[in-house]
Amino acid sequence: MSETKIYTGIADAHGLESFVECSGEAGTGSPYHMMRASLNRQRHALVYWVELNDEQYAQVADILGDMDNDERFMDACRLLHDPDFVEIVSVEQEMLRSWEMLPNHDLDPYWGGA
Repeated sequence: MSETKIYTGIADAHGLESFVECSGEAGTGSPYHMMRASLNRQRHALVYWVELNDEQYAQVADILGDMDNDERFMDACRLLHDPDFVEIVSVEQEMLRSWEMLPNHDLDPYWGGA
């Protein structure tokens, strides 16, 4: 079995805004991520934590790195919602309802479409 690492970032109505290896344990995050998510709650922005093995990480990184895919941020977020891909994604308790609705462009009151 491959080694697992914890990754964190911001997810919002438009998918994964960021995806980085976490330097601490799940539930701890950079003050920057926490502040940025709190300032963008109108888009249901939140900080998430997920434990992934090397193969799972590669799948997410490949999706995010596919510059020809305009939906890459949405697709990466959908992958983290897939119970066949990962069992648990952690978010703060008060953000759980938002996580369940993501990703969805229509949740952003300022979204004009692309």
